[in-house]
Amino acid sequence: MAPNLTRRILLGWEFGGGLGHVVSLREIAKQVGEAHPCEFLFALQTPQKGIAAGLPSHSVTAAPSFKRTSGGGKAQGRETYGEYVSENLMIEGGVFASRLAGWENIIRGFDPHLIIADYAPGLSLLARGRWPVLAVGNGYTMPPPEMAAFRPLAKLNRPLYATEPEIIDRLNKDLKKIGAQSIERLPQLNEADGYGLMTIPVFDPYRAQRQQPYLGAQVPGGMPTPRPAASGGIAYFHEDTQLDDNVLNGLVGSNIDMLAYFGKHLRRVVNKFNGSRVSLADMPFNLHEDLPGKAVAVHNGGLGVATAAILAGIPQVMLYRHEEHWFTANAVVKAGAGAAAQYKDVTSRALSEAIDRVSKSTAMRESAMRLAEEHAGFQNANPARAIAEIATRLLSR
Repeated sequence: MAPNLTRRILLGWEFGGGLGHVVSLREIAKQVGEAHPCEFLFALQTPQKGIAAGLPSHSVTAAPSFKRTSGGGKAQGRETYGEYVSENLMIEGGVFASRLAGWENIIRGFDPHLIIADYAPGLSLLARGRWPVLAVGNGYTMPPPEMAAFRPLAKLNRPLYATEPEIIDRLNKDLKKIGAQSIERLPQLNEADGYGLMTIPVFDPYRAQRQQPYLGAQVPGGMPTPRPAASGGIAYFHEDTQLDDNVLNGLVGSNIDMLAYFGKHLRRVVNKFNGSRVSLADMPFNLHEDLPGKAVAVHNGGLGVATAAILAGIPQVMLYRHEEHWFTANAVVKAGAGAAAQYKDVTSRALSEAIDRVSKSTAMRESAMRLAEEHAGFQNANPARAIAEIATRLLSR
C-alpha cells in the first residue's frame, strides 16, 4: 500500500477583527495546497467569517474564545503589545488554562504536521517546541520574538496591567501544568519555527528591532502602481458602516467624486447617495485597477487597503476602530501622507473637511508619492506564496 502523503495543516486565528486574518490564511492554504496534497483545518475566532470568506464549512472550527464573566468588554488598550495580548489571553482566573486546553484538544484531534498561527499567541505558546509552528502576521501582530522585552508603542494614562516578570510567571504556571514549554522573555509569545511577516517597512512599529524579512501585504487584485494625475476618491468600508450617518453624510458632503464599497447595499444607502457625487460599487474593489489615479483613499485602516494606497502614491483618510488599525493610521499621518480619526468620534463635517483637505494637499500627495518610491520593491510581492515556500521547508523536515 502506498504511503499517505497528505499533510494535515492547522491554521489558527485567535485575536483581531475584520476579514483580513481569514483571507490571509485562506490564500496561504491555497498556495500550500498547490504544492502538496493537504488537509486543512481552520480554527477561527469567528467561524462565520471563515464561511463568508469561502472556506468549506467542514474545514472550519471555532478557536478557543472567552469573555469576561464579571462584566465589562474586552481588555482596554495598553502601552505594549505584550501587556495587551497577555491581558486578553488571561482575562480572569482560569481562562488561560482553559484556552490552552481548548487548543490542545483541537491539536490532538486533528494531529497536524504543521501549525500556522495568525495573531494566535495562545496557540503559539501551547505548540512552541512541541509541534512545528509557522507564525504569520503583520508588524503589529507579530513583534520580533528576539527582543528582550516589549517597548511602549503608545503613551496611555492608564494603570499598568502587570509587569513583564509578573506576566511571565502567570503564563508559565499554566504552560507547565499542560506540559508546554515555559518562556523566559515575554516576546516569546510569538516564537516559532518559521515566520511570515506580511507587511511593508512603513507599517512596522518594530522596524529598528526587526530581523524577519518583509514579504509585503496581501492586496485584492494585486499591487497597484502610481499615476501622475489624481482626481476623485475611493471609499472602502465594512457593511455595518451603512448604518452610520456620520460616515455616509461625510462622504456626501465632500467636494469630490467618490466611488464607495460597503458590501451588499442597503436601501437607505442607495437613497442617501442618489443624486450625490458618491457612486456605489457592486463588487469589492480590484485595488490594482481601481485605486491608481485617485486623489484620496478613505477607509478603516486595514493593512491591505493602506498598503495598496502607499504603493499607488495616494493620500489617505483613515477612521480606525482598534489598536491594530491605529498603528497603521498613525504611520501614514507621521509620514505626512494623510489624516486619521477614531471611528467612533468622527462627525460628518469633520470627515468631509478631511477628505477635501487631504485630496487637495500638494504636500500630502508628494509625501504619498515618496512613500510609493521607497516601497517600490514590494510591487510584485506575493506574501502568501512566500509563506507557502516557508511552510514547504518546515513540512520537509
